[in-house]
Amino acid sequence: MKRYNAFYLIHKALRAMLYDAAITLQQTDFSNSSEAENMLSKINDVLFAFEQHAHHEDKFILPAIEQFETGLAASFENEHVEDLRLSNSLKNLVIIYENTSFAEEQTACGSAIKKSFVEFLVFNLEHMAKEEMLLNQALWQHYTDEQILDIQQKLQASISPAEMQSAAKWMMRAISNADAIDWLKKVKHTAPQFIYENLINIAQQELNETRFAMLQDALEEPALI
Repeated sequence: MKRYNAFYLIHKALRAMLYDAAITLQQTDFSNSSEAENMLSKINDVLFAFEQHAHHEDKFILPAIEQFETGLAASFENEHVEDLRLSNSLKNLVIIYENTSFAEEQTACGSAIKKSFVEFLVFNLEHMAKEEMLLNQALWQHYTDEQILDIQQKLQASISPAEMQSAAKWMMRAISNADAIDWLKKVKHTAPQFIYENLINIAQQELNETRFAMLQDALEEPALI
C-alpha cells in the first residue's frame, strides 16, 4: 500500500523555486542593476522559503523521529545547520553586491553569487532527496498515515498566511495534473470552502487555459442518479 508522503508537494515547490532562480541567475548580467535586482529578489525568496522549511521540520518532523531514532534526527539537524551556513554566506554576498558601485565590482560579485547559489542548490537537492528516503522510512516505520497527517496539519497551522500563499503558488507551478487533481480533491472534501476557493484561484493564475480547464472538469462532482 502506498504510504502518505509528507514531503511530496512542498519539496516539488522548493525544487521549482531553485530551478527558476537558477535559470534567471544564468541569464543575469550583474552589471545591469535592474537585472540584478530581480535576481537578488528571487534569491532572497528562495533563502526565506528554505529557512522556514527547515525551521518547520526542526519543530515538528524531527522531534517525532527523535523519539525513536535519535541519531537520524541529529544528522538532519546538523544538515540544517550547514544549510543555514550556506544561506548566510549567500546573504552576505548579496549585501556586498548591494554596496558595489562599479560594473567591474558588480560582475565579480555576481560571479561569487553564482558559485555560492550553485553550492546551495546542490546541497539542498541532495538534502531533500535524503529526507524523502530516510525520514519517510522512519515516519512510516513508527507512525500510521493518520498520525503523520496529524503532525503535518499541526505544522501547517503554524505557518503564516503569506508563507502558505507563496508555498501554494509554487506547488501549483511545480506539480503534475494528477498531483493537482488529487491535492484539490482532498482539500475540497476536508478543508473550509474558502481555502479550496483560494487554491482554485491560484490554479487559474498559475496554470495555462488547457490545464486549468482539465482541472475544473476533473473536480466536478458526478451527478447523482
